Amino acid sequence: MDSRLDCVVIGYNDPPLSFHEHRLMEMDEAAPERRVFMREHLMVEGVRRAPMDIVNHYARQQPGIGPDPYYHVGEVPNLAAVYLASFLRRRGFTAEYVSLFRPERARLEELLERRRPRVVAVTTTFYLMPWPVQEICQFVRERSPDTHIVVGGPLVDNLTVDLTAEVLFDIFAWVGADSYVKESQGEATLERLVGALREGKDVARVPNLYLPSADGFQFTGARPEANSLDECAIDWSLYDGGLLGPTVQTRTARSCAFKCSFCDFPIRAGALSVASVEAVERELRQLHAHGVRNLVFVDDTFNVPIGRFKELCRMMIRNDFDFEWYSFFRCSAARDVEIYDLMRDSGCRAVFLGIESGDDVVLRNMVKSSHGDQYRFGIEQMHARGIATFASFICGFPGETEQSVRNTVRFINEVQPTFYRAELWFYNHRSPVHAQAQTYRLTGRGYEWAHATMNSHQAAQAADELFRDVTGSVWMPGYNYDFWAVPYLIGKGLTMAQVVEFHQIISDLIPFNAAAPATPADAALRDRRVAALADWFGGVRLAPPAYQMPLDDGVPARS
Repeated sequence: MDSRLDCVVIGYNDPPLSFHEHRLMEMDEAAPERRVFMREHLMVEGVRRAPMDIVNHYARQQPGIGPDPYYHVGEVPNLAAVYLASFLRRRGFTAEYVSLFRPERARLEELLERRRPRVVAVTTTFYLMPWPVQEICQFVRERSPDTHIVVGGPLVDNLTVDLTAEVLFDIFAWVGADSYVKESQGEATLERLVGALREGKDVARVPNLYLPSADGFQFTGARPEANSLDECAIDWSLYDGGLLGPTVQTRTARSCAFKCSFCDFPIRAGALSVASVEAVERELRQLHAHGVRNLVFVDDTFNVPIGRFKELCRMMIRNDFDFEWYSFFRCSAARDVEIYDLMRDSGCRAVFLGIESGDDVVLRNMVKSSHGDQYRFGIEQMHARGIATFASFICGFPGETEQSVRNTVRFINEVQPTFYRAELWFYNHRSPVHAQAQTYRLTGRGYEWAHATMNSHQAAQAADELFRDVTGSVWMPGYNYDFWAVPYLIGKGLTMAQVVEFHQIISDLIPFNAAAPATPADAALRDRRVAALADWFGGVRLAPPAYQMPLDDGVPARS
C-alpha cells in the first residue's frame, strides 16, 4: 500500500505585527495607511501589540496556560483548508489540513518528512500580498523537494487581473510554487491535479492552471467550475472532533446576492448559490456530535433569501442543537419581528452588519439597497433579544463629505451597535464603482485617491474624528482579529460582557499609539489605562489555547 499522502492543504500564514510596523512606520505620519494602522494595535510596555498579542502577553501570567500561550483566531479550523481536505477525502484521496502555518510548522514538517505528500495546496483567502505564500513554499520546498506545490484562491485571481504578464510571471517565479489555480472555485481543479500526479499523468492536461514554461508561465486553459454545495458539503465525521475545538466556521452559500459598488466579490464568485436546508442540517448534526458549541456562518448574506433563512432557524430550533451562532446579516432583508424571534430562539449570539455609512446619500452611491431606518429597526430588534451587533463603516466613498461623516457619527451614537469600526475606503479598480470614475472624478487607487468631494487624506482625518466622537459603541480593531474574534474568545470562556469590556479598554488606549503623552497628566492617564488592562486580565480565566509559540514581542516600537 502506498504510504504517501496525496495532499496537505495549508490555511493561513499570519505575518507578525512587526512586519507591518516596519513598513508602515517608515511612511509619512499623514499617510492614510499609516493612520489606519494606528487604530489596529496598542502600545504596551513600549511594544506595539495587536489585540490577540495583548491576550497572549497577559495570559502568560495565568496558571495552567503554558509558558508560551498562543491564542489566535486562526485556532478556529481554517474553513478553506477543512473544505478542500474534505472534498478530496470524499473522492478517495488521502488529505490533511493545517489551519495556521506558524504555530503548526512542527506538525507540517512531520507530515512533509514522514508522509511525503504528492501535493501541498496553499489557500490565499486572506492575503493582499504574496510574501506569506512565498514563505510557505520555501518551507515546503526545503523539507520535501519532490512535492508539487499549488497555490490558488483570491490572491491568484487578483494578481492575474492587476498585473502585466511579465510582472505576474516574475512574482509566480519568486513565490516558488509549481502551479497556480486561476478559477474562483478551484476545488475540482485541485482534484484533477492531485489525481494526475497520483497516476503519473501530465499535469498540463489539467485546466485552470498556470504552469512554468520557456516563456515564463503557460495557462492550460479555462474550464469554469460549478460545484454543488450539497454534493461538496464538508463531511465533519471525517475529522477528530477533539481537534476541532469549541468554535467552528461553516458556510451554507457561495457568493453574495447584492451588488455593492465598492465590492468585486460577487463578480469574482459568480451568482449566489445556496446549499439545501437538509445538507446544512447534516453538517450541523455532525458538528453537534463532535461537541461544537459555537458556530460561525461565513456566508456573505446568511439571511438571504429570507424564507430559507427562516427555515434554517427553525431547523436549528427543531434539532435543539443549543449552538450559539454568529453570522453576517442584512437588515434590509429582515423587516418582520418573527425573523428576530427565530434568531434568538435558534441561538444567534451576535451578527456582523456591513452598514458602511450613516448617510443615505452615500448608501445610494454604494448601491447598498438599504437605508438608515432599516438598520435602526434591525439593531433595535436584535438588542431587545440579547443579540450583540458589530457595525462596519467606510470613510471616504465617493459622495462622502464632512456632513455625511457627521451623519454617520450621529447614527452610531443613536443606534449604539455593541461594537463598531470605521475603515478608510480602499479604491479597488476591480470594483463596480471604477466604471463611474469619470462621474465621481476619481483618481488614484488603493489608499491614495481623490474624488469630487474628498481625498484619502481628508478621509483619514474623518476616520480619526469618527473614532474620537463616537461614544455609544466600542471600537473593534481588525488586524488578525475582527468580529470573528468574538466567538473565538467566548469559546475560550469569556462572557459577552467581558468581551465588550476588553474592547472598551482597547478603545481607551488606542489614542496613545501615535505619539508619547504630551504632558505628565496624559502619561498618568495612559498608565492608569494600562493598569486597567492588566487588572481586567487578572479577573478573567481563559481555557488553554491549542498552540504554544513564543511571541514576537521583543521589538521596541518604532516612532
